[in-house]
Order: sequence, then structure tokens, then C-alpha cells
Amino acid sequence: MVPDSGTIGGSGMRRHGANRLKWTLAALFLGALPLVAHAKPLQGQTSPVDGAIRGTVIDVATDRPVVAATVDVLDEAGRIRSRATTGGDGEFLLSRLSPGGFRLRVRALGYTEVVSPRWRVETGEVLTVVLRVHPEAILLAPLEVTARTRTDTPVLQRFYERMDRGVSGVFFDREEIEARNPIRITDLLAEVPGVRLVGAAGDGDPRRDQIIRFSRSLGQAGGVCPAQIFVDGMPANRGGQEVPLDVLASPGMLEGIEVYRGLSGVPPEFLSSDARCGVVALWTRRAGTRTSPDQ
Repeated sequence: MVPDSGTIGGSGMRRHGANRLKWTLAALFLGALPLVAHAKPLQGQTSPVDGAIRGTVIDVATDRPVVAATVDVLDEAGRIRSRATTGGDGEFLLSRLSPGGFRLRVRALGYTEVVSPRWRVETGEVLTVVLRVHPEAILLAPLEVTARTRTDTPVLQRFYERMDRGVSGVFFDREEIEARNPIRITDLLAEVPGVRLVGAAGDGDPRRDQIIRFSRSLGQAGGVCPAQIFVDGMPANRGGQEVPLDVLASPGMLEGIEVYRGLSGVPPEFLSSDARCGVVALWTRRAGTRTSPDQ
């Protein structure tokens, strides 16, 4: 394989034997698009006209491989003669290429398109290349916040007051629930330290019918306590009864959740003999909303 003429980017070409060539090409792309190539005869070549190009596409900013990039072989007229897509390691293979001049074009989502200088592939050669691409600057439309909306009815007002004060509990408001995008409420609470999830007795769905308990120390033996559950301020279980949390509501129904892992942190409105091991309070979105201008 030989370039059309001379050297490119200050790199030279040397011959080693009749059938082996080795060179380094430094091409330009917005300042730099390195293309490093080594040519050698194809092993087990079955056709006298076949050649191949194998290589890797690299992000010049991170030096990491670019996945799902499209690499095209363009002929003298700019027509696509072969195409490949990079895999998880950023590598590609273009095979069964006829000898002649070509350019490589690389396109990938989030990157500026790259076209290499013109080179030639000779009969029965494999060209190995490294193509470096630059991330594309993506301009976003200006964002203007004209209002903020938060559900703030009398039922939910005290929930937001406790969350804003940072009292001794774990809080999830609607924004955080949406950001975490759990399938079930227990998926969210499983991340809370001290929470244990156990399957309910019976033939129900073990992924859905989960009981929430709080770990607590009972001398050296240790133990677990059933949680007191509230929905919109009303108790959902009494007398130590255990209720599967996910049958009460789904994440999409909730405006907020508050969790208290021991009696000492439970607010007065949730205090009862059943709350000695802790409380989980669910607040639904059934109330109205109040909208105020953004300041």
C-alpha cells in the first residue's frame, strides 16, 4: 500500500522487503486527525484482488473507543464502496476491497464527521488504522423557567415543612422519585440504611408482596420490628400487622415518602404504640397543586 505522493504530516515511508510496507500517517482534522497504518499481505488470501482495512475509532478527548461509529470506504468519486460499524471496543473491519485509491469517512452520534486523506490499498494487503475523532459541540436551545409547581395542599404541607427543616428522617419528594424511576416503592426504600425487605407469607408475587421491617438491636440477639405504615396521614396497619407496601400504592401515585427508623425520630402526628419500631409515611398526589411565579 502506498500513498499517492510524497509524505503527509511530516511522516515518511520506508520499505522492508518486496511485500511489506510500514508507515505512520498523521492527517489533519480540526487541527489533528491521526491515522496510523501498517500494511501486510492477507493470510489465506483466496482472491488476487481482495484487500482489507481493520482499525479502531478513538475519542481524541478521552482516548477511549467510540462505539457504534459508522466507517465508510469512499472511492475516487466519493461513492460508498464498503461500510462497517464499530463494536464495543471501537474496532471495525472492512474486507474484500479492490485495489485502488480510497478515503475513510467516520460518523458517530455526538462527534464531528471525519474524512481521511486519500490513500491506496494494494492487492492482497491488510491496512490497520487508528482514527481519532473530536466530540461535537451541541448547542441547546435556551431554557427559561417561567414557573415552579409544587403540590402544597394542607395534607402535604406538613410533609414539606418537615423535609425543609431536615428533621430526623429520610425523605423522597416527587422530583427524587422521578429521578430514581423505581418500579416499586420497595425498590426505592431498599437503599435506606436499616430497612429490611422480606417476602410476605402466601402465594403472592414475592417481588411485589414485600414486608418492610427495621433492623434494631435487641441486646446481643438483635431482631427486627414491623414498620407502622401511613397513607396520607392515616394508618394502614395496626397492632403490629404487616402489610405489603407495594399493594398500597405505586411510585407514580406518590408525591412524597418519609421514613423514620426508630421511635425517637417519629414526629408527634405519627406517634402510637405501633410506631415503636419506626414509620413509613406515603403521601399521594391526589391533592391539587399550587403554582407560583419563579423568582
